[in-house]
Amino acid sequence: MLTPPLPETMLAWPLYGAGLENLGRDGRPVRWPLPRPAADQILVRSDAVGLCYSDVKVIRQGGSHPRLYGRDLAGHPIVQGHEVALTVVSVGEAWRDRFAPGQRLALQADIYYRGRNLAYGYVFYGGLAQYSLLGPAALAGDEGCYAITVPAGLGYAEVALTEPWACVEAAYAPRRRLNIKAGGALWIVGRPGGRGGSGRGGSETRPYYDRPYRLGVALACCLPARAVLSDVPEALHRELHAAGVPHVVRNDVTPDGYAALAEAETTGGFDDIVILDADAERVEAASRSAAIGATITLAGTRPLARPVNVDVGRIHYDYVTYLGTTGADLSAAYGPGRNRSELRPGGVAWIVGGGGPMGRMHLQRMLEMPGGPRRVVVSETNAVRNADLARSFAGLAAARGIELTVLDPKQMGEVAYADALAAAHGGRGFDDAVVIVASVPAIEAALPLLAPDGMLVVFGGLARGALAGLDLSPVYLGNLQIIGSAGSTIHDQAAVLSKVAAGHLSTASAVAAIGGLDAARDGIQGLMDGRFPGKMVIYPQAPAFPLTALADLKGAAPAVYDRLDEGGLWSRAAEAEFLRRYAGDVYLDNIGIT
Repeated sequence: MLTPPLPETMLAWPLYGAGLENLGRDGRPVRWPLPRPAADQILVRSDAVGLCYSDVKVIRQGGSHPRLYGRDLAGHPIVQGHEVALTVVSVGEAWRDRFAPGQRLALQADIYYRGRNLAYGYVFYGGLAQYSLLGPAALAGDEGCYAITVPAGLGYAEVALTEPWACVEAAYAPRRRLNIKAGGALWIVGRPGGRGGSGRGGSETRPYYDRPYRLGVALACCLPARAVLSDVPEALHRELHAAGVPHVVRNDVTPDGYAALAEAETTGGFDDIVILDADAERVEAASRSAAIGATITLAGTRPLARPVNVDVGRIHYDYVTYLGTTGADLSAAYGPGRNRSELRPGGVAWIVGGGGPMGRMHLQRMLEMPGGPRRVVVSETNAVRNADLARSFAGLAAARGIELTVLDPKQMGEVAYADALAAAHGGRGFDDAVVIVASVPAIEAALPLLAPDGMLVVFGGLARGALAGLDLSPVYLGNLQIIGSAGSTIHDQAAVLSKVAAGHLSTASAVAAIGGLDAARDGIQGLMDGRFPGKMVIYPQAPAFPLTALADLKGAAPAVYDRLDEGGLWSRAAEAEFLRRYAGDVYLDNIGIT
């Protein structure tokens, strides 16, 4: 194999603070010495990088972004780029039995090491540098090796885009917890002052306490280590003792004391919260004391009097889950039989803000999945993206016998848009609504349009603390599902990579524009402006090539344009020609080039 020598320096785009003006120096990448791997590290070459709207969020927030843990970027900049295709170029002694120069890798960017998220492209330098180091956190992390060997013959862009595609797949994976946490902290919350037999609360609460509430088989499945009971029927207290819960505490408290109770009884909040005869005030107050990954179970027979201020950022990032039942047997709220995460077969699905790169991936998945929805509605306010959606996906939808409707609410006007949505779901409501945009109003508008037993997917990453006013009554009255998803796992990405290798998924079909490393800043600006309907892919080893839409390659790089797939889609052959012409002698090894 003929390989070029490693350079002494490399180009990178460090971020020195919040704001696009702090990306690089004077609007250009900087030149750094090439890093050398220590004994427990490997040096990898960045071959392709997909730009992601998450990169924009980091640039806007700087060191205050949750994944940067308050990092001082002026003194310790980061390098972004977490959707990557990599090639090993140098291996430290500790890894020579696992890795070798020339080995191609995909990378699951959500790296967890010793319980902490240390994501690639956030904490660790990412793909917007021509080379980077992977060490023990990435190669022997909490979930194993986050570097995934790539099957032979795949293109670089195909590999890089398995990361966002894995996030799309993960949005429908059954990842949320649907049972009481074994060994966790359970809190059952009743009406203040109405426990019964105490002389408090008055007659208005008596029907509530006459209900024979019980946890039933939910306790047989998963026994908590600790249970706190606030104003609940005595029968539940006896049931928990009889089941063998090691520590049962009774602490009657009003909603203004919920936070102090959680602080006194838990570290980090309750793993499971059950709210009996739910009302908006108690749901709102108790939910603030939910731990990461908590279930909040609502029981009741009457609608809530008002919307609840729900932290939708926690649904997305912390997998806080709302369950519910109208029955006295609370175990009916739990388990996968009542709670789903996949789209309803033969249903009507709605993608809110679906014209961007991630929305197009969700749409492609809906159209290609076996047993998917019979009708898909996509709403998008960007006129360029809106027109491209219909042009790009109408053929696929027709071939699969799926009715595809693309709506532009800005162009249509409020009344016409509402009428079109009602016509699409036939007055019953949508079976599934996937909100791609990080928008509280979009979530608030989507929820009331769901059918009974409908599912709302919070995909857009709103910050923790983002409150949406939601009527949660259908959670227990109609089995409404509200789920969120952030990132993906090694398993998700490996599964997507296998689909690509088998020819069952074309991740590269999402590519709308390409550019060299110098064009990365222009690409980030393009994300902010919604300039392209699909993904922008940066090739760090071809630094000087400007950001170019695929259609414009006809003039800018005709030999590359001639190798696009039918319909003008990015292809392995086009990528190979591009790298031959614009990456110098970096690819003398010919790896990945067909």
